[in-house]
Amino acid sequence: MVADAGAASGAGAFRPLNQPQPVRVEAEADGERPIAVWERGVRLPVARVEDVWRIDDEWWREVSVARTYFEVLLEGGRRLTLFFDRATGDRATGRWYRQRDG
Repeated sequence: MVADAGAASGAGAFRPLNQPQPVRVEAEADGERPIAVWERGVRLPVARVEDVWRIDDEWWREVSVARTYFEVLLEGGRRLTLFFDRATGDRATGRWYRQRDG
């Protein structure tokens, strides 16, 4: 028999995985494609954009999901998935996030 750990169970015991993290992105003049990502004050150039896709969902909600995703390869070979959240920003203010490292 396993002893009771004394910890509360339920939804509060779970934590989300792969949460998007805000990230500073330098984009082309039109604001559409990332050309560099900033981490810890260091500019990391994007070698190429490997894939682009768009998600528009939950249009019936007060704030819908409207994102453009970019799978990028940084110089040095590191992959990142970035997205621009069109529902919370615009090209002038821009809300960029890093989804995960690949």
